[in-house]
Amino acid sequence: MTAYSVSLYTLYPSQIHNLATPFDSMVPFIPAMIVPYSWSLILFVASFFLVRTSTQLSLLTYRLILTTIFACLIFYFYPARFSYNRSIPDDWTQFGYQFLQLVDKPFNQLPSLHVSYAMLLGVSLWDVVASKKRWILAAYRLLLTGICTLIALSTVLTYQHHLLDMFGGAVLAVLVLILSNRIRNALVIKHLTLGVIGFLLIAIAGFYFANMSMIASESIETLAIIIAAYWLISFTMLACAYQQVKQMRDTRWFQKSSSGRLTVYTWMKFAPIIIIYNGMSLLGQWYFKVFSKSQKYPLTPYAINDKVKVVASARLMQTDLSSYLTYWLFGSSSLELPSSPESNRPTVRYQIIVVDLAAEISSHAHNLKIAANSSVSTTVHYLYLPLLDLQPLNDVLLQDYIDLFQQIEALIQSAETQPITANNENLVEGSQVENSQVKVSLITLINFHCVMGLSRSIGVQVLYLLYCGTLTVYNYQSWIEQHYPHAHLKDAYLPQSLVETMANYKSVTY
Repeated sequence: MTAYSVSLYTLYPSQIHNLATPFDSMVPFIPAMIVPYSWSLILFVASFFLVRTSTQLSLLTYRLILTTIFACLIFYFYPARFSYNRSIPDDWTQFGYQFLQLVDKPFNQLPSLHVSYAMLLGVSLWDVVASKKRWILAAYRLLLTGICTLIALSTVLTYQHHLLDMFGGAVLAVLVLILSNRIRNALVIKHLTLGVIGFLLIAIAGFYFANMSMIASESIETLAIIIAAYWLISFTMLACAYQQVKQMRDTRWFQKSSSGRLTVYTWMKFAPIIIIYNGMSLLGQWYFKVFSKSQKYPLTPYAINDKVKVVASARLMQTDLSSYLTYWLFGSSSLELPSSPESNRPTVRYQIIVVDLAAEISSHAHNLKIAANSSVSTTVHYLYLPLLDLQPLNDVLLQDYIDLFQQIEALIQSAETQPITANNENLVEGSQVENSQVKVSLITLINFHCVMGLSRSIGVQVLYLLYCGTLTVYNYQSWIEQHYPHAHLKDAYLPQSLVETMANYKSVTY
C-alpha cells in the first residue's frame, strides 16, 4: 500500500488528502516519543505468546486481521499524507527516526494502525494475568494501560500522524471489537481477507498498467476497478454464507439445476470462487494421476451388504467417468459380467445415487449418466446437499442429514420393487417358465462427492454409515484410517457430538 500511495502522490498529488486540523499545530514534537512508538511492534509480537487459550489466540488473530484489511481498504479509497515536515533530531533518537523514515513513509494516515493495534492488544491482554492478589492484577493492568496509551499518543507526538488519524484508529478498533465478537469462525475471516487482498491487488495492478499504457489508460483502470469490486463482492457474499448459522439444504447461496449444474445466477454471484474451485479440481485430479500411478482405481466402494455399496470421491473429470464406473460396478475395467451357467445367470440391474456435497462446483452426475447409458443400462439419481469447503459438518441441521439419508433409502427401496414385478410377469407369461426362472437383482452404488474428495464426501459418508448402523462410535475412526487414509477429518470438522447423535439415531435395515 505504501508503494501505491507514493506512486499516486508522484503522479497525481491532488488525489492525496490533507487531514491536518488547526489543533494539530498545537501538538508538540517530542523526539523521545519514538521509544513508545517502537513498542507497538514488540507488543504485537509478544501478544501471541501472552494469550493463554486457543480461544483468546483466535480472537486476537481475528481482530488484528480485520483491522488490517479494513484499514487497507480505507487507505486505498482515501489516501492521505502527513502534512508537516519533520526534521531528524541530532540527539540519541536520531537513529530511530532515520529507521522510521526508511520503513514508514508519511502515507496511509487514516486510520492510524498504531492506535488501533494498541487498543486491540490492550483489550486482548487485559485478562492474561491470573493472580489471587488484587494488587498484582491492578499493577499489571495499570502497566498495560500505560503502555498502550503511550503508543497511541506517540503517533502524534512523533509527527507521524495527525489527530484525525488517531481518532480514526480508535473508531476502527471499537468497530472491530464489536464485529469480532460476532464472527463465527476463521473461515469468515479467511474469505473476507481474500476478498480485500484480491481487490487491492487487482485495483493497484490496474493503476500501474494504466499508467504504463499510452492508450486508453482510463479504460484500463476503470475495468480493473470493476473486476476488483466484483471480486470483493463475491468473496464478501461467500463470507456471509459461512457466517450463516445452520444452513438449510435449499440455500440461496449456491443454486444448481436438477442435473447438478450451477445455475447462471450462481455464476453471476460467485464466478471468481467457482473458477478457483474448478482449477483446484483439475489440479487435484492431475496430482492424483501423476503421484498415484501404482493405484489405477484407488477408490474402492465399501459394501454395506450384497446389494448396496458406497464410495466417496472427488468431483470426477468427464474423461475418467467410464473407467471409474466400470470399476465401481464390476470391480474391473471390463463391462462384461462374470460368466455363469445360462440357466442360473442373473439379470442384474444397477442404479447409482450421486450425492453432491460441493456447493462451489458443478456435479459429475450429468456426465456420469451419459457414460452409464452408453455402456450399461444404469439409472443415475442426483441428490444435492450444499456444503461449503471446510464448513464444520455440525453447521448443518441434523434434520437435513436425516432427510438426505431418507431420500437415499427411498430410492433404494423403490428400485427394489421393480425387479420383483418384472420377475412375476415372467412367471405369468413364461413359455420358458417351466424350464427356468429369470433371476433379477438390483445393485445400488451410492457416490458421495465433493471437490477434492478429502473431507466433505468422506465425512458425510461416515455419517450415513453411522445412520445405517454399519459403523459405530467405537470403530468409525479406524474405518476411516483403513479405507480413506488421505482423509482430512479433524475433530472440529467432524465433531464427536455429531457422530454420537447420528449413531444413536434410528438405523436403517435393508
